[in-house]
Amino acid sequence: MIDLNAMSAALEPTRKGLEAAGFSLSLAEHDGRLRLTVVAGENACEDCLVPKSLFRQMATDEICDAGMEPAELEIVYPLDARRG
Repeated sequence: MIDLNAMSAALEPTRKGLEAAGFSLSLAEHDGRLRLTVVAGENACEDCLVPKSLFRQMATDEICDAGMEPAELEIVYPLDARRG
């Protein structure tokens, strides 16, 4: 089981960066993985998001820096969420 509160705290730097660019970040456990969903606000530039591989590495680094074991991550970007 993934401690979503601890993961959320570890990912606070990413959340703040996304919020500054008009996005929000939600976390959920899905099939044993940590799902990170990036949601675009009204004025967010969806094309400005870093590639998912870089986002995954940054999130993993923040989780490890917080002293936690890295979780298997599923990254969902705004366009992915619209596709279903």
